[in-house]
Amino acid sequence: MTVHDLSAQHRRYVDLAGRFKAGWTFHQFLQGLQKFFVEAEIPRYPSDFQEIHATLKSVADNLTGSEPDKVNNDLDRAARLLAQMTALLAAADARVAPPLLRQFFERVRNYDDQILAQMVRFYLLLASDEGLSGDRLDKVDFLVTKLAEETDPVSGAVLMRDRARLREIFTGFWTTFADLAPDLAWLEERRREIQEFRQELAALPDLDALAESRVIPRYRETKQVLGRYLLHPEVLAAVVETNLAIKNKVRLNYRDEEERILSESQRILEMEGKVAVDMQLDEELAVFRQKLEEYERKQRTDNVKLEDISFLRRQVEDLMPRLMRRAPSGEFGLPGSAGEATPREAGEGPTDESLAAHYREILDGLGGTDRQVAPRVVALDRQLYHLRLEAREVIAYRRVFVQPEGDASAERFLLEAAALRMKMNEEAAQITEILDETAATRDSPVFERARRTAKLADAYVQRFGQMVDQAMHGGQFAEAQQLQLLRMRLIRDYSGLWLLVNRPAAGT
Repeated sequence: MTVHDLSAQHRRYVDLAGRFKAGWTFHQFLQGLQKFFVEAEIPRYPSDFQEIHATLKSVADNLTGSEPDKVNNDLDRAARLLAQMTALLAAADARVAPPLLRQFFERVRNYDDQILAQMVRFYLLLASDEGLSGDRLDKVDFLVTKLAEETDPVSGAVLMRDRARLREIFTGFWTTFADLAPDLAWLEERRREIQEFRQELAALPDLDALAESRVIPRYRETKQVLGRYLLHPEVLAAVVETNLAIKNKVRLNYRDEEERILSESQRILEMEGKVAVDMQLDEELAVFRQKLEEYERKQRTDNVKLEDISFLRRQVEDLMPRLMRRAPSGEFGLPGSAGEATPREAGEGPTDESLAAHYREILDGLGGTDRQVAPRVVALDRQLYHLRLEAREVIAYRRVFVQPEGDASAERFLLEAAALRMKMNEEAAQITEILDETAATRDSPVFERARRTAKLADAYVQRFGQMVDQAMHGGQFAEAQQLQLLRMRLIRDYSGLWLLVNRPAAGT
């Protein structure tokens, strides 16, 4: 056997071993889908990877031996078995929509980069024969972006990892397509086009502008046109960077908008039963309820799209004034309307009435303190220690009630968050007292209150994230660090209450 023949056998073995590893990883992914998403309709398929593995091991043991014919036969057998298995996996993949794949990797976090890389390689092996478009391109796009991103621990923004290391990985992906001979000028034009999308995105002020610009669907169409050329290292780096810019843009603006729209949606539902409606309006309200329920289902599966909240916004903007015109005079005064100032405007109370008692306790406690004393000293004062305040919250009180400064609504929010922590700890203590070995039900009223409190805390955590982002983007790094500290304290108490509320009752 010549050296050339031996080298060819070795290259073929390495190729098949790589294909086997990618196929095995994808098989494990499908098994995980069936475990975590019982509703996922993944077809059953024979999965005898053991036989393929044994055949490849036999090849590895005999590559440098004296039986080249046996090695060739084993390689042929491994290639045939692997092709059959890959075809079965590809058929199963056709039932995995991109949102399901995204939900899996957002929910299941105990995976390493190698799993993502092998998943990409599996799709690229399929693309070598079938091309890359539609759902499969979307899935590759997501997996590569997931592989390339990391989360900033302070701001929560997603950032691109070490570019030199990523370039090595991207170059490895591109070698899958040895048959492609790209027109470099065409690729450079596409790369510049992707950069222009990122520049356009940066100029958009909010989600309304983002939706109206259709920059995301236009960008997706551009990626679909690229097909396998999306994996060219230069193009892929630009794609990932733009994907992360979109994620940060949506993250920065989405939660505030969602909270506002859902709050107004709930107001519409409350008004519906108290306002006389005609047949047409009644039908439109029925459609609105249905769409709101669909939206809440998508929330539970992390499958909300921008167009979903845009639709709700249009519905709210259409229905709210029509219901208000039919309401009895003064019964449904809108917050911020002419007349008497609301508690929020006057700075007299929190935005959520359930926080009123704890909010007032904080104001009363800080009301008698000396503003000349350092905030940290005030927070640790023996008379105030039970409030568990941070220095930044003392500063917030002074900026609202002592010497007005900055954004009053943002400063009041910090005081409300401190009140929310107190409320959560109080309810957690009440639940702990009644959760003994004989507790078999969750009938106590404190559980319902705690569930509402936990839901409120989730909204506050999201608001904190936005405030941290804004401080980072404005170069206020010290402020961002202080806000992140308050956010993490809230998350800790929120997590403790959530676990108590959702722990299975005894006997279940």
